[in-house]
Amino acid sequence: MEKIFTYQVTGHDTDFYRCIAPTSYVKIAEMACFEVAERSGMPMQRMIDELRATWMTASFQLEIYKDIFYIGPVDVYVEPYVQNGVLFTETVHIFRDGEKIAKCAMNTMAVDFQTRKVLSPASIAQHFNVPYTVGDGAPARLQLPEDMEFAEDYVIRYSDCDHNQHLRALEYINLVCDTAEYWGTLPRKKGRGLKVEYIGECKAGDTLTLMRKVTPEGVYVMGVRNGEKVSFKAQFIME
Repeated sequence: MEKIFTYQVTGHDTDFYRCIAPTSYVKIAEMACFEVAERSGMPMQRMIDELRATWMTASFQLEIYKDIFYIGPVDVYVEPYVQNGVLFTETVHIFRDGEKIAKCAMNTMAVDFQTRKVLSPASIAQHFNVPYTVGDGAPARLQLPEDMEFAEDYVIRYSDCDHNQHLRALEYINLVCDTAEYWGTLPRKKGRGLKVEYIGECKAGDTLTLMRKVTPEGVYVMGVRNGEKVSFKAQFIME
């Protein structure tokens, strides 16, 4: 495990309860993944110029071990990335004062930004002449309960979208937290585990129908784009 950088947590990274938000943990993990790609010899600008490709988050699994209620530095460490099918998997560990407060396993794929075709990790590694290790395989897919319940319809705004002109990966997390009623309740619910699978992209103007189901295993959340296709699945574990 290697230290990749120190991140300065600011007030923008905290949430309604003044602790580091789940979205902020995933943002830090994504930053670490991009930094690893740059250091490994797969820089984003060359991905764009030479392969017409961009990195996209396919899924992640976040574990939160301790709530942090004040700003300041956190140290970010990473494990060596591995190839799992069409995914690069990077496990990120976040520490405050030497104590691990969160871990996030990020599954990233390279996608042609015009055709949206997924590029194989082997072809990426061969193009940039970088080594890679084969992992244990892609993580198991998230299985949702059959009787999901309607929560709300959310219309995607231009301000929700990134440079790919699709809904930001981080915005999905806020929608999951809202739909799971993570915020706004007393006593405060503590987030301990969050899994999200990104399935179909959403554009500005699309309507995302949010569904939820509370179970002993956590709150399951699903988004359906324009009443037709599933856009994402999630499981949020709270205590």
